[in-house]
Amino acid sequence: MEMQQSGDPRDTLAAVGRSRGWILTFGILSIILGIMVMAWPGATVKVVAFLLGIELFIAGVYSLVRAFTPGGEGERVLLAVLGVLGILVGILVLRHLFQTVALLVLLLGLYWTIHGIFEFFVGLFDRGTPGRWWVVLSGLLSFIVGVILLSWPAPTLLVVVWVVGLFLVIYGLMAIVAAFVTRSAGKGGGMPAMAS
Repeated sequence: MEMQQSGDPRDTLAAVGRSRGWILTFGILSIILGIMVMAWPGATVKVVAFLLGIELFIAGVYSLVRAFTPGGEGERVLLAVLGVLGILVGILVLRHLFQTVALLVLLLGLYWTIHGIFEFFVGLFDRGTPGRWWVVLSGLLSFIVGVILLSWPAPTLLVVVWVVGLFLVIYGLMAIVAAFVTRSAGKGGGMPAMAS
């Protein structure tokens, strides 16, 4: 079955990113995920760490297999090293689930802090962004949650999971509101944070 080419893939992705359906779906899924995380915090911690360990192990096997495909000698050596490293790290993660999650909390906090700063300034200075004040507000919220995760000394993992779940619910609600705000403005909706 042949796929029809509809032009530049970047234009297609941009059109999807601007669609109200995309932002509504994102908001609803964020709320559902947030509720699930808060309903089963202990299970969430173990599942996240377990899935990360499995993913790293599979990625390692994949890189190791690729090392035996035709290519440059340097590339094959690098793939082999990455493959072995991925397998070893995956096994370590699976053996020490809670330590893995503690590290993930720090990385998540760092990501949300940087993401929040970026989103805040995009909404503040990009006057063409639909619903830009929602972008500013969500960026501020993301920054605050990121700073909490980074600065909270030795938080319990269950509290962190609750913070993450609550953030996802609030962020999902804000995304849904932003979709309706941009629709009423007649701009077609979309994910303001993804505007370039």
